[in-house]
Order: sequence, then C-alpha cells, then structure tokens
Amino acid sequence: MPVLYLALGGAATAFAVTAAATPIVRRAAVRGAWVDRPDGVRKLHVRTTPTAGGIAIFVGISVALGLLGLASQAPLGFHPSVYVGAAAIVLVGLYDDIRGLGFKRKFLAQLLVAYALLHAGYRVDLSGLPFLSADVYLEALYSIPLTLLWVVGVVNAVNLVDGVDGLAAGIVAIAFASMGLAYAATGAPALALVAAVVVGALGGFLLHNFNPASIFMGDSGSLLLGYALAVYSLSGPANLDPALAPVIPVLALGLPLLDTSLSVARRATSKKAVFAPDRDHIHHRMVDRMPTRKAVFVLYLVAAGFGALAVLASSSGLTGVAVAVAAAVAVAAGLLFRLDYIRVPYAPPRLLRLPGSARPVGPASGGGLHPAGSEDGPDEPPTQGGSATPPEPDRPGMRGAEVSAVRVSSQY
Repeated sequence: MPVLYLALGGAATAFAVTAAATPIVRRAAVRGAWVDRPDGVRKLHVRTTPTAGGIAIFVGISVALGLLGLASQAPLGFHPSVYVGAAAIVLVGLYDDIRGLGFKRKFLAQLLVAYALLHAGYRVDLSGLPFLSADVYLEALYSIPLTLLWVVGVVNAVNLVDGVDGLAAGIVAIAFASMGLAYAATGAPALALVAAVVVGALGGFLLHNFNPASIFMGDSGSLLLGYALAVYSLSGPANLDPALAPVIPVLALGLPLLDTSLSVARRATSKKAVFAPDRDHIHHRMVDRMPTRKAVFVLYLVAAGFGALAVLASSSGLTGVAVAVAAAVAVAAGLLFRLDYIRVPYAPPRLLRLPGSARPVGPASGGGLHPAGSEDGPDEPPTQGGSATPPEPDRPGMRGAEVSAVRVSSQY
C-alpha cells in the first residue's frame, strides 16, 4: 500500500479515536474531580476544567499505530522499551494530575525513562563529529549525558509550554510534522507515518482543547508528548550528514526549547529552583498583549517558522544548515525583543563640545545643530518659552575658539 495512503489512514484513525475518547475521559475526570482550578496568576483559564486529557491522546496514538502496523505488515522500528516508557510516563503524569507529585519525583521518573531509552540504543549520535568519530569510548562519554539531558529537557520543554488552551498540542503537532517531513526527505518513510499518526491524534484532541478548552491534557499529556518527541528525534538521522543531523531536531523544537532556556536562566539568576513555577513564560507575555486565541495563532506561526527551517536544513549541506541556524537565531531574537526580554538601554542626553560654535544650538532653537551666525538659526537664544541652553563660560586653559555646550536630544 502506498505510503501516502497509509499516512492519511493513520492520521484519520488517530484523529477519530482521540476525538471520540476525549469526551469519555472528560466525564471520568469530572466524576473523579480530576480538575484544574484557576488561580488568577499563572493559570489563565477562567473556570474549573477537567484534566488528564493525555489518556485520550495515548489511546488514539496507540490504536492508530497498532492498526497501521497491521496494514503495512511491517514494524515501525521502535524498541519495545519505548512503549513501556510511554505507558510509564503517562501513569506518572496521571498520578500528578489526580494526587499531585513533587518535581523531584517527576524528575526521577524522567531520568529513569531516559536511561531506559539509552539502554535500548536511543542516543544523540555524535559519531559524525571529526574529533569523536575515531574513538567510540570518547564519543560515548559525551553522547550518554547529552542524551539524558536531551530527553529530560524536551519532556520539560513541552510541559512548560502547556500554559494556554491548545498551545502545547499545536506546537507539538507542528514539531512532529516538520520532523516527519525531514525523515521523509532522508528516506525514512516509516518514521514519517508515525508523525502522521501523532499529528492526527493531536488534531482530534484540539477539537476539545482549543480555547475555550473543555479539557486539559494535564501532565499525563504533556509528559507523554515530550517523551514522544524526544524518542522520535532520536529514532533516525534527520540529515544525510551525521555531523549535521543533531541540528534538525533543535530547529524543529525551537520555540519550546527557547522558552525553557529562558525559564532556566531566569530562575537561576533570581536564585530560585529550576522547576519553581512563575508567570513570565513567552505565552504569558503574549496573552498580556493580545487575546488568547490570537496569541496562540501567532505562536503557531513562530513554531511553523522554526519547523520550516528544520525541513529546509534536513536536505541541505553545511552552508544551508548554517543559514537555517542563523535565520532561527534571528527569529528568536526578534521574538524576545518584541516581548521585552531584550531591551535596548536608554541613553540620556549628552553634552557634546563642538569647537568653533559661538552659542549653544539645539533642536528647539532652529530644528537642528547649526553654528552661530548661520542662516538656519537665530543669533540670539530665546529668553522666554525656548529651551536653548545658555552659553557655558570659557574654561581656564582653553585656547583658540570659544566652546559651546550643545545638548543633543535623544532623537539624534
């Protein structure tokens, strides 16, 4: 069966199953009081909302992948420990949704599933780097901790962006779509099918999760999606050059990784715990400036921009990847500037001493900087209603021409 038909069938199945399972999970959450209550500070919703929607996403993806494997009569290439880890991380998130779980225990659970992936052969491949390719032990020395950091970092990155209705689901869908196209470009159609399934499941969930949401994915969903993204990004080369392949997932996940980096830096500089909650994420600043739906759509566009750069870089050489990285840095800098994370320091007016001027001249005395006696400005400074600066008396030791103090407005 053609890959395109399998992709469409898998996406449609995941969409339908997730869309149908979500109301069932919502009713169970209401009966069990698995709800998220607004606090008026960090939590931006206005009414108590059922959570644990990650269960529906898990069911939709699992059913669609199972049917897809039967239809294609070929394995999708995942180690059995991947499915065990996915079930485990969903249960951890569900427990947190229902009873609450401290960040230390969640962090420990993330480390355990990351180690299980490492044991199953999933790791950040650094063999393409010239200074590591000749020594397998030296490469493992860097690859192992980097893999643990990547898995835990991506899991928490998705968890941190899950702060506005529909935001995390949409951003993860865009990231999976871009990674799927990258894998398709490098000759891995089975991985592209997996991306189609996840995108379909998230589309079905967004029917209920987009603003105003009737259910939240909760930690059961955000931890699952972060784990799935981490596994997916380690499942194959996203560029034919192994030295460039690790760059592609970073580009595809540009927005959540950017927000996570800001959060870690912000909390470290303020001497707070890395996992301490606050209300200064990118989505918080966006919804403070515009309606929630508009903010979410704008962030979708930003995420799509990062994803497009990842797709372009997947089929490019060193020059193309460098251009994509530079463009991603420019997009990130522009976003941070617009949201006032980056501020241009204000320079107060300065006194410039210009030789050869007989009197002070400024914008208020004639619209510009003019030497004394010129036709563009009056010879006499105004005495009422004007803002010209009176001449500064000559200083001892000065030779030659008189020196004037010219106040330069900040508009120059």
